[in-house]
Amino acid sequence: PDRMIYAVQEFVIEKLGQRYISNKSVPFAESFEESGPSTPIFFILSPGVNPLKDVEALGKTMNYTVTNKNFHNISLGQGQEVVAEKAMEKASRAGHWVVLQNIHLVKSWLPALEKKIEEMSEGANANYRLFLSADPASSPANHIIPQSILETAIKITNEPPTGILANIHKALDNFNQDTLEMCSKEAEFKSILFSLCYFHAVVAERRKFGPQGWNKIYPFNTGDLVISSNVLYNYLEANNRVPWEDLRYLFGEIMYGGHITDDWDRRLCKVYLEEFMKPEQLDGELMLAPGFQIPPNCDYNGYHKYIDTQLPTESPHLYGLHPNAEIGFLTETSEQLFKTVFELQPRDTGGGEGQVTTREEKVKTIVDDIVDKIPDQFNMADIMARIEERTPYIVVAFQVKQKRIEYFFSLTIPSSQPSMTQSMIIQYSCSS
Repeated sequence: PDRMIYAVQEFVIEKLGQRYISNKSVPFAESFEESGPSTPIFFILSPGVNPLKDVEALGKTMNYTVTNKNFHNISLGQGQEVVAEKAMEKASRAGHWVVLQNIHLVKSWLPALEKKIEEMSEGANANYRLFLSADPASSPANHIIPQSILETAIKITNEPPTGILANIHKALDNFNQDTLEMCSKEAEFKSILFSLCYFHAVVAERRKFGPQGWNKIYPFNTGDLVISSNVLYNYLEANNRVPWEDLRYLFGEIMYGGHITDDWDRRLCKVYLEEFMKPEQLDGELMLAPGFQIPPNCDYNGYHKYIDTQLPTESPHLYGLHPNAEIGFLTETSEQLFKTVFELQPRDTGGGEGQVTTREEKVKTIVDDIVDKIPDQFNMADIMARIEERTPYIVVAFQVKQKRIEYFFSLTIPSSQPSMTQSMIIQYSCSS
């Protein structure tokens, strides 16, 4: 079972193609092109992911910012419903953008929001856009988002990637070529930033190993990585030499260590940084993992290519763990995969000649078959007429027969369909 996930990936690659197992997310700009004044974008929030960052970045390129007063960002909560409605009315007329965060916190206002979205879309400015966000429901019974909002909106979820390869690419996607060139100590900045991306990928993905990864689940996110890169830039600009100890302390004790509450986990985080960030990496002699060396100085696209070509196949070795560490995780994932596949199967049963019959039709077929096989019915009126004296034996015999009819009737007819086959069941019961 623990090998099944890798086997399924190979099967998908062979039958469908490599892109179907790629974890690279679709750029937000492409999703935005499908939106419109009457088509909101609905973000389903995931731990450690902040979709507002993508909206703000795209808005900045299109001159929609808070400074320009055409970007309205509202975090919903107590008393913010009126503010949100006024912002939507203004934006609809003037062609602004409106972001309504955490709409699941205002359950009672959601029906009014549903009507407001429909009203504002009629005759709205072509540039008007509405962005919504909410946490996913814990169970189907707890769904509170109106159906019309879900049907009309473009739904986007940006879950954390799985696997070290996807995590490193995702970490590196937070930067660009301009980021790599902004520091005066360019070589040092690039090398340490790549180590930081690998460190981020390791600590984030280590959560999948359960207690073998971390003693507790910590909400490491891309915000920790971006802030750490800013700290790295500031310290390199302010010092003639690379302050290794200072950087490791800031990353391990404050930025990432701020999430950590267990002493052993904090010690583990510190050891990771001591292995991934040290002077040897500036000479290209640092091994981040068995078979994976720190890349040479290159451009942004070169780093992505280096990861694709040089990173070894996914294994616990890349995290500094024993190979057996993934057995439990992969077995559980495999069981969950097949459980989901079985739940997706049709609930109907197969009929003859390729036809699909419902459960009720199958029951009727079985009952008809039974009725065809039983002997002719007893003529109860004739039997009763021939009885001269109702002895205790005869009375008991009739009572037993009546109880058998009632018992069989209760077992055979489903509670959800009390009248499905009554005539057939009574006919069978009486004749038996």
